[in-house]
Amino acid sequence: MENVCKFYGEFQALKDISLVIPPGKVTCLIGPSGSGKSTLLRCINFLEEYDRGGIWIDDRLIGYESVGGRRMGGRALREMRRDIGMVFQQFNLWPHMTALQNVAEGLERVKGIPRARAHEIAAEALAKVGLGDKTGNHPSRLSGGQQQRVAIARAVAMQPRIMLFDEPTSALDPELVGEVLGVMKQLAAEGMTMVVVTHEMGFAAHVADRVVFMERGELVAQGSPAEIFQNPGDRRLAAFLQGYLERNSLEL
Repeated sequence: MENVCKFYGEFQALKDISLVIPPGKVTCLIGPSGSGKSTLLRCINFLEEYDRGGIWIDDRLIGYESVGGRRMGGRALREMRRDIGMVFQQFNLWPHMTALQNVAEGLERVKGIPRARAHEIAAEALAKVGLGDKTGNHPSRLSGGQQQRVAIARAVAMQPRIMLFDEPTSALDPELVGEVLGVMKQLAAEGMTMVVVTHEMGFAAHVADRVVFMERGELVAQGSPAEIFQNPGDRRLAAFLQGYLERNSLEL
């Protein structure tokens, strides 16, 4: 990302964000609510149109034909998004479809994979997230944590170049958070390129390769987990971490 800006009317949500996401690594975005983390994430796969600057994945400009140029056409956008997996706060599963069908749907419709093979890939993805015995369950028969794992399986099955997670545990009851974070740790260990917006500081401290702190639309600090959590040089970062520890009575 180079000098990425995003405006909503006169309000500037992103202010000249420049950031490199290392391939095969986990980058966590942290910061207070309203700091622009989710907006930045949504700009990466062009769910939000950024207004200035550029975002590239594997040297391919995202969303526009050229920097400052015309918006990509619908077909080009769909092809681009095939390489970008995204998991949202809400699970967004089809309620009338089984877990297997939810995962296979994109393989069939987007990638054009025959149904039998799509179901094989979907079953493998569900087994990968620990739901091999839930393939025939509809979302109503799954816990929140299981539904989020289906959503992760759906994204992983598409074999994306990069996975984006927008606070994937924020809608879960506390006792279900661990099972979703466990799946994400597994993906990280396998070398999946991941960008994670999270309020789970423990996950960021122990799983991330790089942590980025944002506030008021600005990229304030970035570094290794040790640099960010053990030696926060910026006063805004230090105040944010102290507030988090006080609210949660935790130590990093």
